[in-house]
Amino acid sequence: MKNLKDFFTKKIVIISVSVAAGLILALVIILVLRKNSHAGGDGGDDSLNMTIEAENESDDAAGSDEEEITIMETASADTKVESTAATTVLSENDSTRNGYLGRCIFLGDSRTVAMVNFGLINDDAALAQIGISHPSFKNNTFINNAGKQYTLKSYLAAHQAPVIYIALGVNGINDPSEDHYKNTFIDLIDTVMDQAPNSNIVLMSIGPVNDNGAYKKTVQNSWIEKYNAFLLQTAEEKHIFYLNVSEILTASNGQVRSEYDAGDGLHYNSEGCRAILEYIVRHPVPGISDEGEYTVHYIKPNPKNTKVTMDDGSGIDASKLQELMNMMVETTPVPTAVPTQTPTPEYTPDPTPTPTPEPTKTPTPTPKPTATPTQDPTSTPTPTPTPTPKPTATEAPSPDPTDAPTPEPTETPTPEPTQTPTPEPTEAPTEPSDEPEDSSEND
Repeated sequence: MKNLKDFFTKKIVIISVSVAAGLILALVIILVLRKNSHAGGDGGDDSLNMTIEAENESDDAAGSDEEEITIMETASADTKVESTAATTVLSENDSTRNGYLGRCIFLGDSRTVAMVNFGLINDDAALAQIGISHPSFKNNTFINNAGKQYTLKSYLAAHQAPVIYIALGVNGINDPSEDHYKNTFIDLIDTVMDQAPNSNIVLMSIGPVNDNGAYKKTVQNSWIEKYNAFLLQTAEEKHIFYLNVSEILTASNGQVRSEYDAGDGLHYNSEGCRAILEYIVRHPVPGISDEGEYTVHYIKPNPKNTKVTMDDGSGIDASKLQELMNMMVETTPVPTAVPTQTPTPEYTPDPTPTPTPEPTKTPTPTPKPTATPTQDPTSTPTPTPTPTPKPTATEAPSPDPTDAPTPEPTETPTPEPTQTPTPEPTEAPTEPSDEPEDSSEND
């Protein structure tokens, strides 16, 4: 008995020790796994950060390569030109070559985005966004077609170009405060001048619109003209330059030229953007080299990389965003302009069917008067006897179904004196009136 008791005691001790050891082992395993998971997580974050940094470094490297291609020369004290009263408005120089564009960058909105998407200027040569207004430009984060992100400060730090074009002002032009519009624009200009001290700043005039276009509630040409005068005055005061690109975009009626309208009255098609680019080349900043050739390295627009500002100032409607994006593709400006011209031929056939009821009226009166004078003399002796009018009315319906001449005498008794018997004349005109119409249709 004692041996049995000792056996169970030993067994319980062994089981207890085993359970305790198992619990300790499990606890150790849990602690080790948790520690490894944290270590693995930290390692994962580090690898992710390293990947992002590597991608950023590769982007920077790609950016530096693109800058070597896009910007052939950086700004310096020698390339800085101060405008005078005679040179503020850039004048034409037909001998300028496209190499001039390799020394230019552009700060703009959707109109500048379109120039990039049409393959007219390099993606990295423009800091632009759809719907952006000049008050929001300084603190905005931009992303281009290549997927690179910039702020105005970081972009100008990496792009010290000899010429910087500011192509803004149409978005938010309906600002109820004129002082706010002007002060924020001046602040943006001062910021660019401070961060790119050796660059020549060019204020581009705000291009015209169609006053009856899709954005007629947010922009009008009268507002554009007022603020273009402000931009010119600002350029004169700050001794920078002004490019009056509006003169090639505006028609004689003060509206945007129809051949440059992308379809909404605000944006320009590929032809309009090309006209702007050619105007820029022909009106260069004096003293800037135009040597070499300008090669565009086209990057297809990626909707995932597209940033849009949709607020009251931009005037962009979210429902029209896809339509707007389609305008900025090389193949779409042509069909978008076609529907605006198609209604004109559609209106021309409309007046042609309207005369059709007139010929229907003309045959009905013409045969009746022609037939009545010929048969009136023959039929007049018959109605002269007064006792016979009633039998003649009864005889008249019998020949009516057989021959067409019978309706003509039936119309002769229609004079008012014979209308006293109301039932008889009413039936007579109704039946013959159907027959002449059938005869005219057959004819």
